[in-house]
Amino acid sequence: MHKYIAKRLLYSLIILLLVILIVFIVVRLIPGDPIRATMQQNIDLTDQKIVEEVRSQYGLNKPIHIQFCDWLWDLLRGNWGRSLQTGDTVLSMFWQRFPITLELFAGATFWAWIIGFPLGVLSALKKNSFIDVSLTSIALIGVSIPSFWEGILFIYLFSVYFRILPPSGFSHFFEDPWLHFESLIMPTFVMGTHTASLLGRYVRSSLLEVLNQDYIRTAVAKGLPRRVVIQKHAGRPTMVPVATVISLSWGHFLAGAFLVEYIFAIPGLGRMGVEAIFARDFPVIQATLMMVAVNVLLVNLAVDIFYGFLDPRIRLY
Repeated sequence: MHKYIAKRLLYSLIILLLVILIVFIVVRLIPGDPIRATMQQNIDLTDQKIVEEVRSQYGLNKPIHIQFCDWLWDLLRGNWGRSLQTGDTVLSMFWQRFPITLELFAGATFWAWIIGFPLGVLSALKKNSFIDVSLTSIALIGVSIPSFWEGILFIYLFSVYFRILPPSGFSHFFEDPWLHFESLIMPTFVMGTHTASLLGRYVRSSLLEVLNQDYIRTAVAKGLPRRVVIQKHAGRPTMVPVATVISLSWGHFLAGAFLVEYIFAIPGLGRMGVEAIFARDFPVIQATLMMVAVNVLLVNLAVDIFYGFLDPRIRLY
């Protein structure tokens, strides 16, 4: 098991180094001058000397390979730079917004599990019935609906038409606990429905495959109750492909957070990234992309290790 974990850690480190290089190159390919685009309200853009001084202050006048080495060294030391737009340190901006995005992820995961897993099990147990066809159709619709369209639809239904939830905005828990939970219901549900649909489809197909195995037929032939067969014998093998969905859904949560936080005016990391892209704020864009990449890598690493515990045969590869 230790060799398996070490191998996965090495693969993740190699991928992270490639991601760092790609992030740096992609950000530099964004058209336009970041100084003129971001700081047009803070400095006199007609004075070329001032523009060059600001560009020198942020190291943007250096050769591209020197900029990369400086950024990588600062990144390793925990210095993420300063925002071109606000002048705040990117690290402080991250810690201010991270708890909000973490709440969104927790809520979205809650909706995904509470909806997707039981519906997938029910659909598998009622194979080819009206319930199965209905749930499969609903799951297909849930996978197909874009997050931004679903968010706009929910705002119209529950905020404009029924007027039971706030359309946008965010209230901190200690300011107004009830309004805090109300402001998170729609964003978390929108983020969680796509994963719930995907999870339900994977649980159904995985459970059906496991239930057709010989050892399951043997357990049924021995006279074990169906509930015991499903919980004790079919549950663990079913979780292997479900773990894959969890790792894939985490990446979807991160991508969906950019749109959902912007639509619902949630001041999280996703909204910070969108605003930075519009303003060509290089340090914030780089940090946001790195956070997304590192989170996806860590989740995939955790799922790979979880695979090893679920199925010992995986450790051989």
